[in-house]
Amino acid sequence: MKSKGFTLAELIAVIAILAVLMLLASGIFINVQRSVLESQYENIVIDIENKAEEYAMDIGTTEALYINVEFLITKGYLQADDGDNIYDPRDNTSMNCFMIHVYFENGEYIAELLENELNEDGTCNETNLDTGQITILCNGVECQNTWSSEDIVLTISGINEEELLNSTVEWTSLLGTYVYQGVGEEKELTISPNTVLNTTYNIAIRVGIESYNLSKTIRIDKESPVLISRELEIDYSGNQNLSIEASDMSGSGLLGYAITNGDCATAEYTSGVVPVTGSGDLRICLKDNAGNISYEDIHINEVTFNYNDISNTTTTEVPVYFLDEDINHRLLEPERNGYEFREWVDGDGNRIYSFEDLEDGDEINATWDIIDVTLPVDKIDKDTVGVLIENKINMILVLDVSGSMGGSNLSNLKQVSRNLVNNMSFEVGSTISVISFTSGASIRLRNGTNASTAINVINSLSASGGTSFSAALSSTYSLLARSGYAKDETFVIFVSDGYGGSPGSYASMVRNMVNTVYSIGIGSADMSTLSQISSPGCYFNSSQGLSSLSEIFTRIQEEIREEITINSVNGLIELPNLYVTTEYPFILNVSGGNEDANLTFPSISSISDILTVVDGVYYLDLVKVDNKYKLGGNVNLVNFTYYYE
Repeated sequence: MKSKGFTLAELIAVIAILAVLMLLASGIFINVQRSVLESQYENIVIDIENKAEEYAMDIGTTEALYINVEFLITKGYLQADDGDNIYDPRDNTSMNCFMIHVYFENGEYIAELLENELNEDGTCNETNLDTGQITILCNGVECQNTWSSEDIVLTISGINEEELLNSTVEWTSLLGTYVYQGVGEEKELTISPNTVLNTTYNIAIRVGIESYNLSKTIRIDKESPVLISRELEIDYSGNQNLSIEASDMSGSGLLGYAITNGDCATAEYTSGVVPVTGSGDLRICLKDNAGNISYEDIHINEVTFNYNDISNTTTTEVPVYFLDEDINHRLLEPERNGYEFREWVDGDGNRIYSFEDLEDGDEINATWDIIDVTLPVDKIDKDTVGVLIENKINMILVLDVSGSMGGSNLSNLKQVSRNLVNNMSFEVGSTISVISFTSGASIRLRNGTNASTAINVINSLSASGGTSFSAALSSTYSLLARSGYAKDETFVIFVSDGYGGSPGSYASMVRNMVNTVYSIGIGSADMSTLSQISSPGCYFNSSQGLSSLSEIFTRIQEEIREEITINSVNGLIELPNLYVTTEYPFILNVSGGNEDANLTFPSISSISDILTVVDGVYYLDLVKVDNKYKLGGNVNLVNFTYYYE
């Protein structure tokens, strides 16, 4: 089949339909636009009428006014669109000559926008507002439409004395006042309310055949403000303010408050809270918008809280103000790193429990308890340097006794092992275990608790056979699994001179159960495998000689000895029988302060500024250490070595 196109008649019909739709859409758009412009015009009219009412209220007249938009522009009540004119958004024509009718009805001003009264010469019709010289004066000067705290005498200006003397005047007010002053009478009116007056006075003046009608709003407030309450909140972190609640009752309204030690008339007033910056005998001043002032005398106390923010050499001073009768405030609870706050004391050491104990000018100080810490300490008998003193440890010697260890190797190993055992303090609960291994392994001593038993076992060792690291570590793991040792007290020393094959999974299993595994390679031992057995950084290599092997054991002793810990009590660490000389110095290591320090003291006198002596016993005073080295309370960053006798 052939495809069929549009016929000419069909095309014409489609075009006609589209044209109709476009006309409809255009009409809708125009209506929407017209509605928007109409809304804009209505808003402009509302603004004009509101400003006209505001003007009539400001001048205080109750007579009907006919003014134009241009007049309100010149008076500053309306803002012109281009500096001169306000335009109708519907047709962009000027609205300056539109007249406005303003009248007073039922106690309020009402304004209505009238027609455009544009003259042929392009000027606007003039208003009916009397812009002449006749006006009402308040106490001999122009009335300002503001509140007064004094009587006001109304007089008439702009008429000469003879005309004024021959005139008649009627004074009326919205409150019902009526005063008639005839020819020959003085033309003035004194307004003297007992408390508050806020009303409009109208004056009708007749001079011959001329008549004038004027009006003026008068506001007099003789009522003083009343203080309802005041509260001085304690704020330890910032400025303190006095919160005041007051009222001007039905008067001119409260202007603000002030605190002063001088005259309230010259004080600076604020409508919010009043900052407190001083103490002593002061005065709370209240002032209303008419200038009436009232006051109340108060006494503000100032006390100073002194506390150490970081250390005793850095003092934080917090001044605090409070009222005599308002003492139900909590005392400051300061915080200091590494310390617990104890109490506040005055200069005589008396405890301060509350603000009731404080008086103006007092200064009180915070007292602290240092938090007890556990520190690593080397405590060394000067006569047995290198001995592991007062350190409970579980030592496991895993010794290679294969054939290659015969002769001087085994002899040297026995001697340094005996020295190590002799240097252990079994009286504090230490234990010694010995495992020997060749191609197999044997637990020769389990949990020995004295040196003689261990030395007998070591002396009985002999060398023969091959080498199996796996067998040695398996037996070590078995001993550990059954012993129940505390991990941080348990150490393994693994010694071999040969190649013992793969240690298997037992190496990591043993490391996970103890504090440290040390491994020592003698001669040409398999360094890579022995490094896998030891804890990181704890592999040593020795030559065949006794001296080098002994040196390694001494290094191991020193590392183990550093695991000794001691608890401080109230910031003091007892140093019984302290002995300090150049040969046996007191060594203090400090980190985390102003700068890290590794200090050596060659005499007791050189260390006296961080020691406290009680009944002849020396104590390391951690508070003094904190202050001296600016640790900010982090005294757990301290360790030391000392000798005793």
